[in-house]
Amino acid sequence: MQDLAPLLLALGIPLTAFALLGQGSPLARVIGSACGVAFALRYLAWRWTVPLPDGSTVQYAWAMTFLVVESFATVSGAMVLVFMGRTLDRTPEVDAFSHLDLIDAPTDVFICTYNEGPEILERTIIGATRIHHSDLRVWVLDDGARPWVEALCEELGALYVKRVKGKHAKAGNVNNGLAHALKIGRRPQFMLLIDADFVPGRQILRRTLPLFHTADVGIVQTPQHFFNPDPVQANLLASRTWPDEQRFFFNVLLPCKDAWGAAFCCGTSAVFRVAALEQAGGMAVETVTEDMLTSFKLGEFGWRTIFLNERLSLGLAPEGLSEYISQRARWCLGTIQQIYTRWGFAGVGKVSLINRISCWDAVMYWSVSFLFRWFALAAPIIYWWFGISTFAASPGELLYYLAPSIFAGMVFMATLAGNRVSPILTDVSQLLCSVAVLRSVAHALVKPFGHAFKVTAKGRSTDQVVIQWRVLAPFAVMAALTAGGMLLNLGNWGNGRGGAGYVLNITWSLLNVVLLCTVVMACVELPRPRREERFTVDETAMLRLPDGEAMWCRVADMAVTGARIECDWPADAGDRAELVLDAPALVVPIEVIRAKDGVLAGRFIADAWLRRELIARLYTGDYTNDVTKVQLGRTLLTAMKRMLG
Repeated sequence: MQDLAPLLLALGIPLTAFALLGQGSPLARVIGSACGVAFALRYLAWRWTVPLPDGSTVQYAWAMTFLVVESFATVSGAMVLVFMGRTLDRTPEVDAFSHLDLIDAPTDVFICTYNEGPEILERTIIGATRIHHSDLRVWVLDDGARPWVEALCEELGALYVKRVKGKHAKAGNVNNGLAHALKIGRRPQFMLLIDADFVPGRQILRRTLPLFHTADVGIVQTPQHFFNPDPVQANLLASRTWPDEQRFFFNVLLPCKDAWGAAFCCGTSAVFRVAALEQAGGMAVETVTEDMLTSFKLGEFGWRTIFLNERLSLGLAPEGLSEYISQRARWCLGTIQQIYTRWGFAGVGKVSLINRISCWDAVMYWSVSFLFRWFALAAPIIYWWFGISTFAASPGELLYYLAPSIFAGMVFMATLAGNRVSPILTDVSQLLCSVAVLRSVAHALVKPFGHAFKVTAKGRSTDQVVIQWRVLAPFAVMAALTAGGMLLNLGNWGNGRGGAGYVLNITWSLLNVVLLCTVVMACVELPRPRREERFTVDETAMLRLPDGEAMWCRVADMAVTGARIECDWPADAGDRAELVLDAPALVVPIEVIRAKDGVLAGRFIADAWLRRELIARLYTGDYTNDVTKVQLGRTLLTAMKRMLG
């Protein structure tokens, strides 16, 4: 029972604090954070005092290398817990200052485009032109000088600026667009930056501009939400049960960093004070992550970046695994590049202490955290095939030191992050891009600049299964080596059977095999033939039938191209009617594709005007495909069924 005391404390302290003080209690949050950090450091102290496994020089070198990497990863995880000890909700502040004249300040919307197709760009321009604001200009900044983009802008009421072979990618495009905007017509006081694959909500300026009432606010960042599943959700059939990978960062971690004064710009769906950008000389161009670096650059001039955690835009998540991986690798590259600028954690620039710590935290995340995941996968393999141990510890010692560290952090995260962080699934999303990330780290440390810039491709669709063999192969090999090594050593002749580390490596191997098999399944991309995403609507509407009769119905879900409708109409395929939507009123002709048991699937018969009205209705404020209830067990079960079936 004495061996269980630390584990019981690690579970009991945060659970009791949240139960007695409430989940929203700042004191309970601090207690939970302190508990997680304390048990993590307790484990780390024990690891450095307990002797390493006896044996050869190779044995010692492996065990020591693992310990060093594990120590950095543990410190990195503890830093996240420290940041999560505070959080800040700025919604009450918005409400309190929404009456100010700032809400009508002259504002320009900048839509940066490079390689997006007409369907994607049309959606964004429509959303931008529907923003509720009395003094608004919408600019499309074309980094490709494409004639059709200029024609689309003229048709939809947006202004057009082009560059030909411009420098500094997106940052250079924004700076070029700002120079044009400042020369033409009235001067913008604020600028909303939107990527071409994001659609701003109607209320985005009404909710962000009041936060500029404080004179030193230079940037207000809002979260990125997505209307389509990311590759992990899609490939594991978890788009309705497991949130996209960015939800923890935007919904949980960034509000915490904001509370510490360490929020930073994330590129799209951010509002800038134009005077701040002018004073700093425009967007930062020194790294490929110009957004984050711009926050540090503006900080030298006394401008703060703050975060408003409200869903005010919807965007297109990477649709394929290769796009998902290349995007993360680019983020990693930019973070490592920042070390070599004046705004790095040890740079000569005027950077606050908390932002230096935050910068160091980001570097640790991309480098050490991903590296440690590979070490954790390799440890059982090395044990089974070469007889080299990682730990010289008994199961009782691990229960006494390691288990409390793990469970204290898990309880804290589960309570505050709403199960958005969990074993297996969180590991899957990071392991998928780990090889590319670690390659970026290595390249950037040796040669930080001069790498080719790769823009994330958009608008992908496929009607067939695609297996990402290059991503899958190393994980399949490691799964085979882990399972094979464990099976070969299960008999009485097994390596180290009954000795120190045997039970640990059996448990470790089983967990790794489950994880690696899940990663392998996530590398098998399922068909995505549909180009338009469906939104859950669940609204009452009216159907006007061909004979003039009208009946109430319920729209279960809807896309720009059609809807699923629950009604009592005994329709047949090919029948036509009108769907009358409310608030705002919109009449949409539909053709029945199929009907069964009171549910019909209808295809919209829409001209260009009606299609754009549907885009505005669906994408600019009222609907979302966010996962509202995380179902970890169901997600894992579905993944396992797919694995076995």
